[in-house]
Amino acid sequence: MDERVPIINMIWRREIFTMKKKCMAWITMAVMLGAASISGCSSKTETPASENQSGAAGEKSVKKENLRVITFFAGSDQWAPTWQEVIKEYMEANPNITISDESVPTAGNNDMFRPKMNADIAAGTPVDVALYFNGSDAEPLYESGLYVSWDQYLEEDSEWASSFRSTVMPSGQINNEQFNIPYIGSFEGLCYNQKIFDEYGLEYPTTWDNIIKACEVLADTDIIPISNSLLSPTCQLETMLLAQVGPENQKKPLDASWAGAIDQFKTLYDLGAFPADAATISDADSRIIFQDGRAAMTFTGSWVLNTLKENQDMRMIAVPVPEGAQGQEGAIISVFGSGWYMSKAAAERSDAALNFVKYMCSPEILARFIEVGGTPAMNIEMPANATAMNPPIDTMIPREVFNNLAKKLIYVCEGEMTADELLEECRTALSNIKAN
Repeated sequence: MDERVPIINMIWRREIFTMKKKCMAWITMAVMLGAASISGCSSKTETPASENQSGAAGEKSVKKENLRVITFFAGSDQWAPTWQEVIKEYMEANPNITISDESVPTAGNNDMFRPKMNADIAAGTPVDVALYFNGSDAEPLYESGLYVSWDQYLEEDSEWASSFRSTVMPSGQINNEQFNIPYIGSFEGLCYNQKIFDEYGLEYPTTWDNIIKACEVLADTDIIPISNSLLSPTCQLETMLLAQVGPENQKKPLDASWAGAIDQFKTLYDLGAFPADAATISDADSRIIFQDGRAAMTFTGSWVLNTLKENQDMRMIAVPVPEGAQGQEGAIISVFGSGWYMSKAAAERSDAALNFVKYMCSPEILARFIEVGGTPAMNIEMPANATAMNPPIDTMIPREVFNNLAKKLIYVCEGEMTADELLEECRTALSNIKAN
């Protein structure tokens, strides 16, 4: 019996998580977030107009106002229904505020989110409030000068500022300015089905050699060793690369050391580790294979844990370091990939946008999103070697370059190009982007 830490407690260590119990634990975790990181967001949520009608501040509050807001909570996104509920409730509590919801999908080939944001910026008509990405995606917003730095608002409200964990806020900074307020985060690693490993007498995949052995044994069975799509295996690439090259080289875009991680893909591919249709299967379908117990392992993120928590055989670990590699045991990809932005025009007009952001950050509202799925990564108790937490690659290089790297891994797997050739192609693309 594997006596390790339950995943529902969200205690991230290098050891293994045990997934079990009820969804209420996720809600409790989000409420704990209030004390641990952003509980202060609720300190100044929008006051209903009926309760704030005296003096100049009251006149400002009851003035009817339209807020343009954009998020990726749209289409088939799991949080879309919750988003619709909370903005409806907000407008009912604040009849002077109308939320014009401009949210659009961002998943896969149906990404309407980034084009819309960039088009609004180019036109000089930014939305009032945006839940948008960090990293390279945030640079156009910063360079436009259309969005505020949150620093002055944090300075003006010391209670609110003190409620944020210092380890969280840098994910939303550009040039040492607090350019967004981090929201729901996540982490990435290797999930495996303990029952399958026990049935086949296999050692758990806590070392890279054990992963290879499991692939060799299971490839001749009806069990798929690793259920991941190779259409665009971004999560698998992120985690395998970190384990192969280590935190320092991971931060060197397209470094020569990355070739070792790419070659690991080919090693696994040659072993028959992936689904037979890995080159065409979707991420969603590959996850279903794992969830249904037809696969032993999958490289994934904490956003899927809500679908696995009832299965007590599921475990999650940091990807182990291959022998001779430069990685650091226990290192993880910790993703604070998005945060709240506020336009200067909205901030100058009134405090409505600011109050709405504080409402969305409140523990009560955040708990409702976490109940559906996802993880507020800022609430996870990280391992003692917390310096091993690393940002995703696409926060350091343009997304189109990273996506091209991920999508063409299949060519390396099938022997159509080498890892070095793929990296050189991506370096050329990166140089062209910088030149333009």
